[in-house]
Amino acid sequence: MQARKTVLSSIPLPLAERLDAIVEQLEMSYDEAIAEAISTWVDREEERRLFALRTLVSTNSMLVEGNRVKDWADSL
Repeated sequence: MQARKTVLSSIPLPLAERLDAIVEQLEMSYDEAIAEAISTWVDREEERRLFALRTLVSTNSMLVEGNRVKDWADSL
């Protein structure tokens, strides 16, 4: 069995009511629904972070290329 950690959180009542309806409709436990939601959110945040890092690397690469062009132009 996977190790677990209990997290206590309060959510706005309208969100709790929406959660109640979905959990009942899908016949799943609150633990399953919340674990799935958190997992999806964490995955999305990790993807955003990777995208941001890749963008920075790409931008830095373009700056290096730009500097090479400037150096070449200065050498003329």
